[in-house]
Amino acid sequence: MKCKKYEVQIYYTGFCSFEVTANDEDEAILKARELPINKEEFLATIENWESSDEATEIIDEKSSKI
Repeated sequence: MKCKKYEVQIYYTGFCSFEVTANDEDEAILKARELPINKEEFLATIENWESSDEATEIIDEKSSKI
């Protein structure tokens, strides 16, 4: 059987924690979104979200990204 090419998207969940000073929760979220991601914390909390993973067969190789 000949192998086929697929474009695969693997989804993950993760988070970063921030301490910010704000007037309310909405402002705190907006401020935290502007802060740089703590890559060490993000990678330590990442989990595969298997129910969202998907693969699509690549029919026309000329249009593939790979």
